[in-house]
Amino acid sequence: MRDQNNEFFYDIEMDEDNRITNVFWADARSRAACEEFGDVVSFDTTYLTNKYDMPFAPFVGVNHHGQSILLGCGLLSSEDTYSFIWLFNCWLRCMGNKAPNSIVTDQCKAMANAIEEAFPKTKHRWCLWHIMKKIPEKFQGYKNYVGIKSDIKAVVYECATAIDFETGWKRLLTTHGLESNDWLCNLYKERAKWVPCYLKNHFWAGMSTTQRSEGMNAFFDGFINSTTTLQQFVIQYDNALKVKAQKELEADFASLNTTVACGSQSPIERQFQVEYTHAKFEEVQNEFRSRMNCFIKDTVKESIFNMYTIKEECMWEGKCVPKYYHVQFDLVLKEITCSCLLFEFRGIICRHSLLVLGQEDVHNVPSKYVLPRWSKNIRRKHTLIRAAYSSLQHDPKMQRYQTLCKQFYNLAEAACESECASDQLEKDLKSLAKKFGLSSSLKNNIVSEGGQLRYENAVPENPSYNTCGSSDVLVRSPVAVKRKGRPRTNRLKSTVESRCKKKSKATKRNSSTTPCEPNVRPLNVSFPIIIISTNIDIFCYVLVMRVTLCTQVATTFNGAQNPQDMEYASQTIQISQLSEVAPNGFMSLLSAVHNTFENI
Repeated sequence: MRDQNNEFFYDIEMDEDNRITNVFWADARSRAACEEFGDVVSFDTTYLTNKYDMPFAPFVGVNHHGQSILLGCGLLSSEDTYSFIWLFNCWLRCMGNKAPNSIVTDQCKAMANAIEEAFPKTKHRWCLWHIMKKIPEKFQGYKNYVGIKSDIKAVVYECATAIDFETGWKRLLTTHGLESNDWLCNLYKERAKWVPCYLKNHFWAGMSTTQRSEGMNAFFDGFINSTTTLQQFVIQYDNALKVKAQKELEADFASLNTTVACGSQSPIERQFQVEYTHAKFEEVQNEFRSRMNCFIKDTVKESIFNMYTIKEECMWEGKCVPKYYHVQFDLVLKEITCSCLLFEFRGIICRHSLLVLGQEDVHNVPSKYVLPRWSKNIRRKHTLIRAAYSSLQHDPKMQRYQTLCKQFYNLAEAACESECASDQLEKDLKSLAKKFGLSSSLKNNIVSEGGQLRYENAVPENPSYNTCGSSDVLVRSPVAVKRKGRPRTNRLKSTVESRCKKKSKATKRNSSTTPCEPNVRPLNVSFPIIIISTNIDIFCYVLVMRVTLCTQVATTFNGAQNPQDMEYASQTIQISQLSEVAPNGFMSLLSAVHNTFENI
């Protein structure tokens, strides 16, 4: 593992048998990033990524480049209200009790109940894509399916106000005779959670779906699979974060050292070019280009406001359809508001506003329209932190520790700008270290004599942990989780599907078969986990190697196996030992959890 970092946060819940049920963790970099990008979060649990089928639950945000950024994650044994409340409360404690302003999820009822309890002031919306993709499933059997699908999309995407949507929805139901459709009726009752016109006046960083969570899941496919143990999962999680951090670093370097050329002579475009990262400036440029499709149709001048009616030519299903927007310009404050609410929703000034600003001879927009969130000129605190793990457990002194760390980060951020200041701060810190008598030795008896894991005084004053009679709590592997949805069954397959499957199996068998001597029996050996500990550094070398000598067993003329060979082939030699040296920290706890899974 890398150098340990005390800002690593984790929490583990166990059941009455001391088996792991839920896990949450966030590295120091993710915690720092959450201070700036934790206002809007996408949350999804549809991804199964480990040996125990525990759903992966990532908290995903958006950074200043528009990239997805991980703000902590968990593994859950059950997707019920209690588990989600436990996870959200962990996230709150981790992030200094600062709840997100907005959260995007699917339509899971248990998740919605947990959000209402844990994040009562957070704006919650459903993933629009998950709802719209159900249209074929719900209406494909209808005679006028094409018309129903087209009208639903038009009402959802084209209505600018709540009144327009409600009128259009009633017309949709009447036209197609869908007044008694339960699915549509339930959606209408919860329209404030998914219809864009009800939500676009709130900042969502451009998110209306859980696509970023899905994208994060796809990103993790390159690091983990269905056989990944908890220990391997956390290690690969760290590797995945390294890749994400590297991409962000490259984008930061490009934004600071290269320039995206302006597409016009507008001083407003130049203003955004200087301030925004490349990705966000390109979004602004797209709005500048789209001005050519907008025209001022009417102007009403009042005492301090000018009201503009803007016509925009748009393509809808292959036809040119005009749309009308209303823009209000404040002559005194130079502030502007558009009925499209793109700035409120995405944080990018819209094409209609840019057209009016040009008409009003405004050369620089007020600072409120240049969001620091998208700026390339701000030194982000999380970029100064290396992702690493801490061996500290959560106890009352952790709050004091976190408060001090925030002060240290501010000092480090200021001092790193100068080599002289950095050297001076380092000397002062060494002097303080001697004054407080710091010691590098770390001791934590986390392995019991029987080879199982335990916490030492691990039961804080928190109901999420189950207490035992002694001061030590043995930690056991989680039970494999039952998947949601239809269970795996031997369903009937079509002839084409069966043939394709047989052909695929035959190809794999031929490619993996190697010549060997007859009557050589398979040998399955599991080497022990070797743990080495020193007083200065803790190194955990996990050597889990499975050596399988695949051979062909001698068979009789009619293809039947020899009974002795069958009996011997079913036996394996398992070597499982554990060093008496006790490792330290969260990674050590997970490093041996999977050892007991085979005995479940």
